[in-house]
Amino acid sequence: MLRKSGLTCVSAVLLWGCDLFSTREFIPKPTEIRSLAGLVEPGDSVAYRVREILWNASQGSLLKTLSRRRLIFSLLADSADGGDSLKLLSLRILDDSSGALLETSVRSVRFSEEGIRLQADSSGGGARFFPLKAAATASKASTAAADGADFRALPGLLVQGWNELAGMGILTVRREQVSVDTLKYQARLEEAWGIRESVLDGDSLMASGMYWYGVSGLLKADQTWPGFDWRDGNGSKPAVVELRRALERL
Repeated sequence: MLRKSGLTCVSAVLLWGCDLFSTREFIPKPTEIRSLAGLVEPGDSVAYRVREILWNASQGSLLKTLSRRRLIFSLLADSADGGDSLKLLSLRILDDSSGALLETSVRSVRFSEEGIRLQADSSGGGARFFPLKAAATASKASTAAADGADFRALPGLLVQGWNELAGMGILTVRREQVSVDTLKYQARLEEAWGIRESVLDGDSLMASGMYWYGVSGLLKADQTWPGFDWRDGNGSKPAVVELRRALERL
């Protein structure tokens, strides 16, 4: 009886979260990655939902919800530049509840054989939400853009165990492929590359994150800024506060 019970428990654990009778289409992970896949013709758009919170790391509890927003990227133009493809994108940031327009900006993204590069000439505060951009703080991000012509966000091809250490202005960005996961997206299941990212200022960790890329591009991202400098209305500061951002493709 004990052996039978044990086998039953093991089977239950192995099958936990599996839908044995799922009729969803399954799409394996891609080799070539485009963060905003689906932008082919001018006017095409992709959308994401973003939630930002303050997390009390000392108590392991939600401190405050800062915002719920929707990001809409639309293709304005796509031109050939040598052997590269340069896409000009508009970004609109909306309040997720009311639909009110909060912010607009324009981004330039270059696709080449060596990978995807975010152009430094892109303007607008909305850059801090851009899925291709490293999770840097606003003050550091502006310095990084001024110090370099562009920043390679992803390689041309992703392979098991890929990792990279790159400079972004005064910052150092470490990326590594750490998992392959299956995510639900719309009416199908997509196998996705899990990429871990760390943004460093010298030896200090400024931000960390996980990004999941499937055939449809970036499907999900979680970012954390540890030691976030926040104070309540009385000027007091909890022991440890983190800024957390969760992004999902719609």
